[in-house]
Amino acid sequence: MTDSTPELRFIPLSADDDDTAGQWLQLMAEAADDVPGSAPPCPVDMIGSLRFAPPATALEDWVALREGQVVGALRTALPNGAPVARVDQLLVHPKLRRRGIGRALFGKARELAAGHGRTVLAGMTVEPLEGGPARDPAPSAFVASLGGVAADGPSGLHQWLDLRRHNPLADGVPALPEGYGLVRWGTVTPDAYAVPVSLLEQSLGAAGAEPEPDQEVETSYARAFETMRVGRGRRAYHTGVVHRASGTLAGYTSISKTTGNPEYALQGMTVVHRAHRGHRLGLLLKLSNLENVLRQEPAVRLLETANAEDNHSMIAVNSAMGFVPQDRWVSWTFPTGPSA
Repeated sequence: MTDSTPELRFIPLSADDDDTAGQWLQLMAEAADDVPGSAPPCPVDMIGSLRFAPPATALEDWVALREGQVVGALRTALPNGAPVARVDQLLVHPKLRRRGIGRALFGKARELAAGHGRTVLAGMTVEPLEGGPARDPAPSAFVASLGGVAADGPSGLHQWLDLRRHNPLADGVPALPEGYGLVRWGTVTPDAYAVPVSLLEQSLGAAGAEPEPDQEVETSYARAFETMRVGRGRRAYHTGVVHRASGTLAGYTSISKTTGNPEYALQGMTVVHRAHRGHRLGLLLKLSNLENVLRQEPAVRLLETANAEDNHSMIAVNSAMGFVPQDRWVSWTFPTGPSA
């Protein structure tokens, strides 16, 4: 089923439609300078994203056609059991902006959200930091003109580490505190650590008694995430720290990268259980994992990461490694009813 607006025609985007998917990839490549310095889109990763959604999330991917050519793209994410639909991509060809295509795409996103019973539509814009690199103010002005309201809670701080300018491993990796040992694994978590990894993620900000692990429940998200990662052609590298006396996984960190873009990598989750904090294990894990990544991926030169702006401890760890703040990720929300 298709939907039409004046001069535009919307069709679902499928990985099996080689022509349309190819035009979508070209659109993203031509818009890659929207956020200077960001990694260019990896075709294997992006086509894989059309087939493998994030865990517990459905994706609606659409493109806007004009005279048979892709001029805009929309991705709406629908987390299971949530009242929110999230706009993960709203993209207009750089040469065709300010002609109503963006508003038409936004209208489509609202329609999709309402059709799935979602009461809130959410999105994100990139904004400059004081003293940081300039960022295009047009996206924020666009969402404000549509009635977007900055979401409650902290924004995200986007940081980059340029290994050509700073080597955080110049002094080596700090020695492990007594009583701890390191373990490593790749893209797929070994069965022995699948439940502990899930429990560590749950422990972020948790208080009180630890939840009782349930093998099937606790591993379902981790395994679904790995299915997505493998389906998108991504590789991952993990380093964990084990408390020897108890045999428990006290913390872990991950770095992942796409099949393309050999110079770029993403510093992902780092978590140390609150019972084991105060030993600088977070910094040690990140440095040890980076050392491992560079042995296996020697072309890596740039790492990016993001944290909530109020996560001062992890931002401090990143700064100690040489990560430099680049911009702020601001979340917006919109009602899903008809536009005013």
